[in-house]
Amino acid sequence: MAPVSPADAAARARAALGLAHDVCFEAHRVRRLDGGEEYWLVSFGEPEATLGVAAVAAGSGEVLSSALLPGRGPHLAVSGERARALARAPAAATVELAWRPSPASRSPLSPFWEVEGAAGRAWVDVRGKLWRTPPWEAETRG
Repeated sequence: MAPVSPADAAARARAALGLAHDVCFEAHRVRRLDGGEEYWLVSFGEPEATLGVAAVAAGSGEVLSSALLPGRGPHLAVSGERARALARAPAAATVELAWRPSPASRSPLSPFWEVEGAAGRAWVDVRGKLWRTPPWEAETRG
């Protein structure tokens, strides 16, 4: 089976959420850090007024999770550039959306940014909290 394109992911998410075809969308690929399948995080509405969001499996196209939102703010309140700045990483650092159940995020609808540069890795959650150690390891510490 061919991987699902961002447009196909958006069409499946749009149907699941019951949104009109003229509502704009943005799709971000999210890497799973727990061995699960990568997925598309699809946000609908204007960047500063998200109306709905869905996680769509990148391989199968299955809508994994979705939610309607009030349209009062952005879904990803922290951008990749902001995550890079919070991590004090150089411009050449790699920044990508990632997800694994952890204190940084319990839902695939709220992935976090993984920032990798010369100084190592850091993670920035949707609230802007910086994690210097993997957030999923925070659960095992007492």
